[in-house]
Amino acid sequence: MRRRGAAPYRGRPGGRRGRRDEMFMIPVNYGRGNDAYWVGELFRVLWRYRAELAPLYWLAGCFIAGAWLHAVHSNWWPVTGLAGIAGIVTLAIRPARLVERFPLLARWRVRLWGGGFIGYVSAWLSCAAIYGATAGPMESFALLGAGVFAGPWLWREDRRRLTRVRIVRDKFPDTADAAGLTGAKMVSAVMDRWGWTARIKLRRGQTYGDVVKHLPELESALGSRIGGTRAEPVTEDASQFTLRLVETDPHAAPVNWEPRPVSVTGKPHLSITQSIIVGLFEDGTPITVPLLRKHVLIGGATDSGKSGLLNVILARIVECADTVIWGIDLKRGMELAPWSNVLQRLATDNDSAECLLKAGVEELEKRAEFLTSRGRREWYPKFDAPALFIVIDEYAELSAKAQKYADSIARRGRAVCVNLIIATQRPTQKAMGDGSAIRSQMNIRFCLKVNERPDVDLILGAGKLSAGWDTTSFDGAGKFLVSGPGMNTPRRGRAFLITDADVTHTAATYARTGSVADTAGAGTSESRSDGRSGGRETTGAPLGVSGPEMALWAALRDAPREGVTLAVLQAATGKGRPWIYRRLKAGQADGTVTNPDYGRWKATTRPQDHVT
Repeated sequence: MRRRGAAPYRGRPGGRRGRRDEMFMIPVNYGRGNDAYWVGELFRVLWRYRAELAPLYWLAGCFIAGAWLHAVHSNWWPVTGLAGIAGIVTLAIRPARLVERFPLLARWRVRLWGGGFIGYVSAWLSCAAIYGATAGPMESFALLGAGVFAGPWLWREDRRRLTRVRIVRDKFPDTADAAGLTGAKMVSAVMDRWGWTARIKLRRGQTYGDVVKHLPELESALGSRIGGTRAEPVTEDASQFTLRLVETDPHAAPVNWEPRPVSVTGKPHLSITQSIIVGLFEDGTPITVPLLRKHVLIGGATDSGKSGLLNVILARIVECADTVIWGIDLKRGMELAPWSNVLQRLATDNDSAECLLKAGVEELEKRAEFLTSRGRREWYPKFDAPALFIVIDEYAELSAKAQKYADSIARRGRAVCVNLIIATQRPTQKAMGDGSAIRSQMNIRFCLKVNERPDVDLILGAGKLSAGWDTTSFDGAGKFLVSGPGMNTPRRGRAFLITDADVTHTAATYARTGSVADTAGAGTSESRSDGRSGGRETTGAPLGVSGPEMALWAALRDAPREGVTLAVLQAATGKGRPWIYRRLKAGQADGTVTNPDYGRWKATTRPQDHVT
């Protein structure tokens, strides 16, 4: 009850009984008569607009430094001159570390402006140390220099963009409210070459899933182009996300292919144990993908760039010395024929594809048996025992029998480094084979442009579309999202553009003995190993790719009771006596090789069935 005669609390309905926060609200004009308030406001403005007021700060700093030098150290004028020369030389030689720390210095116009600014300031300070900062025309020269160098500083593009970003930051609460994310605020913003990136704090109860749902509305509220905003979750804080606005698409132009340096011998010298680089993300960082013991799925609509991405991956694989590639191309060899110099086997119809995949299963089982005999669980690729990659273009065209072999390789091939690289348009259950588990075994998945949103989940896995992995708006060939170990955030990338000439050059550079082209020269290119016609399955290509070490072990395993001689082992492995003797001594040391008679050798035990 209000006391008689007391005036009600003005400006709020209901008198004194209002909301608690309104009762204790501080009036807006509180403290404005205090000098400390206005001093604080002044310093806040000076700090907030420090970039725009930088020319005035330069001018004041020069006058203070010149007066101090003239009064205390007038004989230091050569020091300021030498410092200016050193700064100009540093900008002229453009050291890599300096450019990495200050990316703007990569532009010649910025370096020219910086060199002129450093030279002018150092010359003025040298004269000020001798004559004084206010002597004669020194003040006029200082004002003239500030005006000349202030123009490019204030008018440069990144300064104008920074002003726009500040306006967006100040108005972001209203922007978020219009986009359905009421209560969100921008914590920080950083500009880069193609746009800006900001950290957004969400209201309590909101999550990254809400951001994905309202991303089109957020684009409209920011006034960006369609598909110009990116949202990425912050793993350490569920109430925040990273908002990236791309003003200039860095992937508008193709990213040219960059081959790795060739060794002095011209032979492959890299290893598949290292990650390969297939393209660039939007921020310019390389897209590194680990292929060791990984199956790869490439999906996308027609003309989305599947063949180009597949060629990039093949080019990276052939640069490794510890790899062997088999290919299946049911377009009669249109896509993989240019790689015939590096492909050990190539199948171009279903009959030859069945034969190739069956050989892959046999190779897998031989390797598993070999690992069991050695007490090991994983295959470590090397030149004599390479990783095997079976590349399949248009997997949906394979016969049911061939898909059955491929499914077996997908389930059991990881540990023994028999890997699949599959390219298809829509990896539906029907396309991948009824009852097949091959799609679930794909560790690395590339999703290029698709026409229907459900296709994203088919390629990348269930739930990816609702988590922000959407490629329906991609507008160029070779643009993709990649999912795999360590790649759990939807970051847009674009594959390198590798031309037909690049493919031909790379295949010729890393041509290998025993390839399709090599064996085709013997007149066996259009015949099958089982005598039937069709396909480019060559009879000269060896069925096994495991190398001489497994050949040695197979000869010892199949040896009779009295053992085999060194000559037999040399014929089986193609290696010399020192190499064989080293392996035999190592086998005797671990108990897997015995010497039943002088000059004869055999395996001590016959391993059981292969591991699964």
